[in-house]
Amino acid sequence: MPRIAAGKRDRIVTFYPRERGEGSLGTEIMVDGDPIRAWANVRFGSGQDRREMAQAGSSQTATFRVLSTATLRAATERWEIEFLGARWGIQSIAPIGEAADIEFTATRRGS
Repeated sequence: MPRIAAGKRDRIVTFYPRERGEGSLGTEIMVDGDPIRAWANVRFGSGQDRREMAQAGSSQTATFRVLSTATLRAATERWEIEFLGARWGIQSIAPIGEAADIEFTATRRGS
């Protein structure tokens, strides 16, 4: 699959590395690392997919396609994406073509 045109990456998203930290009571918690902003092409499922998810009570899923960078190639499924005022939990990460782009599939965590 070839790299998409820059103009198709028309949404700004913010990636948050999630790191293990220690809470005030000495318990392990997940904390945000330094945010990484990127221009993305965001695709939601088809209308049929959205209707089926709504009937099943499923969460909203989207695919975020961004330009591959060293920082984003280091992303893991623990990271989160902020988009449309919500956090999205990354479910899968796939390099595209000769790793020119990366696709992140994520599920909306809240509103």
